[in-house]
Amino acid sequence: MITISYLTMRKVIGIVALAFPFLLIIGALFSGAAPMQPSLSQYYWTTAGDIFVAMLVTFGIFLLAYNGYDNRDKAITSIAGIAMLLVAFFPCEGSEVANYLFAFLSPKVTAMIHYLMAIVTFSFLGTMSLFQFTQSFGEMTKGKKNRNRVYKTCGIVIFGAIAGMAIVRFIPGVYEATNSIRLFFWLESLVLFAFGASWLVKGEAILKDK
Repeated sequence: MITISYLTMRKVIGIVALAFPFLLIIGALFSGAAPMQPSLSQYYWTTAGDIFVAMLVTFGIFLLAYNGYDNRDKAITSIAGIAMLLVAFFPCEGSEVANYLFAFLSPKVTAMIHYLMAIVTFSFLGTMSLFQFTQSFGEMTKGKKNRNRVYKTCGIVIFGAIAGMAIVRFIPGVYEATNSIRLFFWLESLVLFAFGASWLVKGEAILKDK
């Protein structure tokens, strides 16, 4: 039986998170010359749609397979993993053709599930970084204190980006004014960058104890 260590799983999750936005851009550009999309979710409807689904499924499976330290840790990663799978299988609105797995649902219902699960996903990613990764058993080493600073910074960045996305989406005129620079896309990407960095640190790719 092939087994994957927790450290390797953490590193894989971190790398996938960091690469996700760029792979979507490159995939859409080289396979169909699609323009940069206003959000990560919109790539579902481009030629990079398979990349979008495949990476979310990879994310979801790894998080579901990750046991963590305790039941709370396992519950948080499992919920985030399930939410990611639902984000992949229930796409946002973007086509009149119901070209997705659960086509018996209307595009509006499917999109509502997509956005709700995206909120759950991002919120739980922030929770992992800010609250779970900072836990310590026993006396903290200097390395652990440094890692906690990174985790807290990443968690604050994630929740700050979520707040920014809410402002862009719900304050009238902000989305239209910022869409030319794809602000919403980069705020989503910032969540993934911060999350990926925290998991690389958790996987001891950087800042590990000597």
